[in-house]
Amino acid sequence: MESLAQLEALCERLYNSQDSAERAHAENTLKCFSANVDYISQCQFILDNASTPYALMLASSSLLKQVTDNSLSLQLRLDIRNYLISYMANRGPELQPFVTGSLIQLLCRVTKFGWFDDDRFRDVVKESMNFLSQVCILL
Repeated sequence: MESLAQLEALCERLYNSQDSAERAHAENTLKCFSANVDYISQCQFILDNASTPYALMLASSSLLKQVTDNSLSLQLRLDIRNYLISYMANRGPELQPFVTGSLIQLLCRVTKFGWFDDDRFRDVVKESMNFLSQVCILL
């Protein structure tokens, strides 16, 4: 992938194209984000820097697949969890609802898989209050 703009264009095609061949090409090009653990940091880069909700959705869904399919280290799962709580507290109110839903699903999955491994996973509600209070303000 040469640039974030190209990635965003591919994500747009992946989620919106009416042409099945174009969608399949985008899916094949972008599948590395969900298939290779080395791309976890790139997913976080996309979340931090992308401007389109489709790129954010790709990053979130790729992280969800990574967390679900791979036996990630405890420290990596904690890092992802802490990143998500901070990200949603800071950016949550401005995100599209489908992106927010995907990120919440990811946070729940990370929490579920870490619940018995470390007590810090059990503090998810307390630590999510920043995000939850922002959502309540918007309602």
